[in-house]
Amino acid sequence: MPKIKTGDSVFVIVRRAFSEFLLLPSIVIILFLALAGLTSFLDQERITTLKPVRQFLQQHIFADPEATSNLLGAIVSGTISVTTLTTTLLLVIVQQSAGSMTAQVFDQFLRRKTNQFYLGFFVGLALYSMIILATVNKPFNPVWGGTTAFCLTALALYFLVLLMYTTINQMRPAEIVNAIYYRIVAARERQLKTFSFTTSDVEFINESKSVILCEKGGYVTDIDTKLLAEFMKSNFPLSKVAFTICLGDYVAYGEELAQIINGENHENQIKKAVLNHIRFDIQRDLDNDAGYGISQIETIAWTSISTAHSNPAPGVLCVNLMHNILGVLADEGSLHKDQDCNFIVYTDNVFEELMSGFENLLVVSSESMQHQVFISVLHTLINMLRKLSPELQNRSEAVILLALSVMGDHAYTKSLQEILLKVSKELSLIGLTETAVKVENARKQLESSLGVLNSRSTRVR
Repeated sequence: MPKIKTGDSVFVIVRRAFSEFLLLPSIVIILFLALAGLTSFLDQERITTLKPVRQFLQQHIFADPEATSNLLGAIVSGTISVTTLTTTLLLVIVQQSAGSMTAQVFDQFLRRKTNQFYLGFFVGLALYSMIILATVNKPFNPVWGGTTAFCLTALALYFLVLLMYTTINQMRPAEIVNAIYYRIVAARERQLKTFSFTTSDVEFINESKSVILCEKGGYVTDIDTKLLAEFMKSNFPLSKVAFTICLGDYVAYGEELAQIINGENHENQIKKAVLNHIRFDIQRDLDNDAGYGISQIETIAWTSISTAHSNPAPGVLCVNLMHNILGVLADEGSLHKDQDCNFIVYTDNVFEELMSGFENLLVVSSESMQHQVFISVLHTLINMLRKLSPELQNRSEAVILLALSVMGDHAYTKSLQEILLKVSKELSLIGLTETAVKVENARKQLESSLGVLNSRSTRVR
């Protein structure tokens, strides 16, 4: 059996943890530790300008080390208890929401900066109070440290109220899918920078080819095309690397990753460079993979509108956001290419993931007989049709034809009638006459079921 390169799993786990959640809490905790050092310094140095304030606090609040110790002890135990109970309650809320909105809720909860800040604040406050408490002794009374801990505790109690509100607010379907949408837009901007160092639609007929196989396995989460293009230009300017995979694809051990074009006598060097500039993980990365966000929205919509939940509202909301994403993709225009782009060949798959998502939602809407989502998908496609390139119009046309094959399960409502009339009219105006005729014939066939007793299996013959 071949030896599989597994990499440093501990490093991968730690890197993922910091990228998803731990970075901001760690920074906040470090700031609290620095604050503990600062207040301890102020208490020991007895700065002249601050002496009147310190004396006032010591006379009225922190009269002796024992009182300060009791206050700090109460703050430490109370903060730890409240943080534990609150965290448990919030996880229950998140779990309940995930039951109806899929596991994507957990990802969004972890990545929210406010949630990361709150957790870091509570843990940092507990550590700060413990450090100040440890400095209390008979001759030394940390007045500044105790005052700071008291003020931060009051602030932490208010943060508890904010945390409860923001958590419940985050569980609303609109908040969940909107958070995913904005991350899709940010990921797409990063992708476009990556694609600026690549070219596409290049055919290699007579050139020599060799294959690069995957030596690890997992989801492709990043391809450093910039450094790879610079490497190819500097070392092998007559060769090219043509990727046969895309960001977000799952590649198993031994499967093809890319092809080396005209790489005689130096395949091993190019292969090593390609493998060093591709990152794999056990899950997709929304920070670099816009298609993963589209998949998340589709999954939420599928779960909501299927017979498992039969809730069309989140499904329609997801389709509307996918409509917006389609508008963003259609408005990108031609991508600015770097001068070194000809060394790397890559085909973008984000639009295809989006159109596949529309197809999947059309299928599940027929299974659950939710014509609202069916209508929303058709509304999206027909409104965006004129903005798309001819190639993308053909893909949208294929989705519309698929819609006809599953439309027979829906009842002929007024809203369905209106959208079908609009679809056939718009298709005719842009020259897709054959598909327009098919839509109109399907509409008339469904219309003939009005006034006749039918079930979903006999509505259309």
